[in-house]
Amino acid sequence: MKHFQKYKTFYLLSVIILFACPSGFAQKITDFKISDSGSANKSGVVNQTQFNGYTNHWQNIYTELYRYGNLFKMAVPNVQKTILQSKLNIAEDLGMPGLLIQEGFISKLLTVKYQVLQNPTSQEVEDKIKTENLLITTNSNSEFGKKMEEIAAPVFEWTKDLQSYQYNDPELETIKAFCLVNGDRQIFVISSNSDELTNKLIKLIDQTNELLAEYRLEKGWFGAATLLKSVTCTPGHPIEVIGKGMNEGNSWFIFDGYMDFLAKKEIEDWVNEVKLPIVADAGFSPIYGCSDYDGLQVQDMATNQAWIDFAHKKGGYAFRPVYDPTSDAFEFDGYIAGEGNKKQIDNENVPFISKTGTLLENAISSMVLFVEKEKPLTNKTIWDAIMSRKSVAVLDEAKMMGAAKFRNTLELLYLDKNFLTDYFGDNIDIEAKTEGYNLILTVKNYASSNLSGEIEVVTSSALKTNGNEPVQISLSANETTQLVIPLQPTEKAMGKTNPIAIHFKGDGISKNTVAMLDLPPAISVHQLLYGNAPKVEFPVTIHNFTAQTKFPVNVSVYKKDDLKKPVLQQTQNAEIQKSAFQQIHFDLKLNPGDYTVEVNALESTAKTQLGVGAAKGKNYLFEVDLNSDGINEYRMENDSVQVTLLRTGARVIEYIVKSKNDNLFFKAWPEKTYNDKKPFRERGYYPYGGFEDFLGQASMETHKIYDAKIIKSEGDFVRVEMNADYYGNHIKKTFTLYGNSPLLEVRFELTFKNPEANVLGPQPILELGKKHWTEDVFTVPTMEGLKEYRMRPEKYYGQAINAKEGWNAGYDTMEDISFVGAFPVTQPHFLHMWMNHPDNAEAPHYYVEFQPWTPIVQKTTMYFSYYIWGSGGAWQNAVDELRKRNLISVR
Repeated sequence: MKHFQKYKTFYLLSVIILFACPSGFAQKITDFKISDSGSANKSGVVNQTQFNGYTNHWQNIYTELYRYGNLFKMAVPNVQKTILQSKLNIAEDLGMPGLLIQEGFISKLLTVKYQVLQNPTSQEVEDKIKTENLLITTNSNSEFGKKMEEIAAPVFEWTKDLQSYQYNDPELETIKAFCLVNGDRQIFVISSNSDELTNKLIKLIDQTNELLAEYRLEKGWFGAATLLKSVTCTPGHPIEVIGKGMNEGNSWFIFDGYMDFLAKKEIEDWVNEVKLPIVADAGFSPIYGCSDYDGLQVQDMATNQAWIDFAHKKGGYAFRPVYDPTSDAFEFDGYIAGEGNKKQIDNENVPFISKTGTLLENAISSMVLFVEKEKPLTNKTIWDAIMSRKSVAVLDEAKMMGAAKFRNTLELLYLDKNFLTDYFGDNIDIEAKTEGYNLILTVKNYASSNLSGEIEVVTSSALKTNGNEPVQISLSANETTQLVIPLQPTEKAMGKTNPIAIHFKGDGISKNTVAMLDLPPAISVHQLLYGNAPKVEFPVTIHNFTAQTKFPVNVSVYKKDDLKKPVLQQTQNAEIQKSAFQQIHFDLKLNPGDYTVEVNALESTAKTQLGVGAAKGKNYLFEVDLNSDGINEYRMENDSVQVTLLRTGARVIEYIVKSKNDNLFFKAWPEKTYNDKKPFRERGYYPYGGFEDFLGQASMETHKIYDAKIIKSEGDFVRVEMNADYYGNHIKKTFTLYGNSPLLEVRFELTFKNPEANVLGPQPILELGKKHWTEDVFTVPTMEGLKEYRMRPEKYYGQAINAKEGWNAGYDTMEDISFVGAFPVTQPHFLHMWMNHPDNAEAPHYYVEFQPWTPIVQKTTMYFSYYIWGSGGAWQNAVDELRKRNLISVR
């Protein structure tokens, strides 16, 4: 009974609780919400710090320190205070450290007529202002001066908060320039206790007025750098750089990124194609202004005099660092200067240049040229201004260098700010880019008043827009708008970079910029290919630039010496949306022989040089973990060669010619580099050896473990496929060993999205025989004939080679062993030869590289193939064997 009573009591309590708290027992998932993190501060804690004093020089530093979670910490400049401090620094450079100018003072003064009054009374001012504008100079201690100072005090209050070291100078004399306005009438006031400073400022204003009457200001980027033609990576295509610079008011550009000089004509053609109102050129430090750079070998210039002679032969100029004792014995044309060279640049009568750098470095520095108004802007007038020192370098935080006459004028205009804002159209900002086949324009009005005008888009005949009429826009103060303008490429736009000019005009302001639509070929195929009969796998990628989404893709195969009648034809129907691409696979059933394959679709054509061999020979392939790291290597073998593949970087690490028992490749793997523990070691070149790729410096491929799959493990050929994805950039490499022969094929398929990855450099790293030495001779069929290269034991060197046929050979004359690599000759920019030396800190070894620097084409899947033949005997025999297999391409 007691137990029953306890149970009854428990039951009653449970019922009471259940009815009293129904939500506690009947909750639904929809009743739950994201809990509040409890922090209203989403960007962290911010502390303001500043330093106004001396370290190894006097400086003023204003910093914002951000903390997040008390572990993340970052320091950035206090932008507003740093801008204001720059005005004090400019005033100090002008020799008037106490100079304060109200923004707009100079620009207004230069556009109105006025009468000058010196130390007037209030009554004199009131009498004169009724009929005309006035420029008044006044002593700040006079009765009228005190009144003016009181009125202007709020304009210059900012100086108190900065606590700049300049203001601790007991001998500091201030001089203030400001403007009072009443309707159409204006009073310009220069207030100071120093007549000397007042006269100095007036003289500078007069000089500025005179120079602006005689000269135009032409702002440009000297030494803007891209890596369009290099295996190394940095963001920014030349057209992107030009577009960003034009939006900042630039009218000229001189590029000097590694190998940018090879794009000199392309850059000029892009400018001319849409009639951009700028001048663009290219050079290579230390030489600029050359008519062309034909024959320049930047990795094989032996002396300073060689650079000077090359520049002068081509009508250009050679520059040297300001401080460089090794250059003192040579007659250069001018200096290459940076911030630390201001003393020399300001005071020595020597022409100079100052470099802008890459977009990754934010393209901070510029040069402003003073060009006579009656002269057009050309390469000649640009160089006339530079060589006659009518130029000013403008560095970060508006630090300036140059001859005082021109530098001080630009510094005064900077203190005014409004003049330069209007001159360079800086109140309107236009960001132009393409997404798919759309031009996206983002336009912002930075002015405090409304802005209206029209935007005109100009393309070449290869691109069409929906109507050619200018677009009218109207923006309120600080308003942003976005325009989407559809583009329609024609067949002529495919396989090239298409510039798009954008022009804004309105309300007394103009602004220009440029964007680009970079397009792949409509049809992408292997330009050089090999396979064994009876079936050759033949991939094709189609980029659809048309409005039709369904269309046929036709493949016709011809005998190499008979292009009239196809021996095989195949058709597949494709369904691809506009601006998209798709890979289509064909199986070509062919007998052994030499062929030309032609692919037709969308009124476009692509061709492949194809060799087909007989299905014979015995190869085998197996997995083995050679270094016991848990990652298998792949061993391919036949009677001729033994080939070892690494999944790390998808590279060939060994290519052993059995008759000579010699690996033709340099190999460091599995040993680590001697400086493996160096900070950020993996960001530099890391030599594994073998046949690998340059894709960035260091290559993004170096340490990547690829997924691998054996496609065929034995028979007339063996094949391994390796794949990797680099954050949306996909690479597939297929390795095939054919027949009972040394023929090793490496096929590449790249589907890339990161535009900074411009160039792929597949390369065999060669060490023929026991070591790489002077007995090894390397041969390339250049446009001028066969050219031989040998190592130089005393130093490394390199050359960019324009090959006539797609091969390069190496031969060890003592050990009678040869290597030949073959590739499609017209696909690379050039063949890069590099003779390495132990002086190379990242790879202290003797070896040689031959890299076909091949452009990476985006918005498609692109293809490249490389063939390796190593054997005993002379290299000519190997070339003959490749030629028999239709693997020697000719330009």
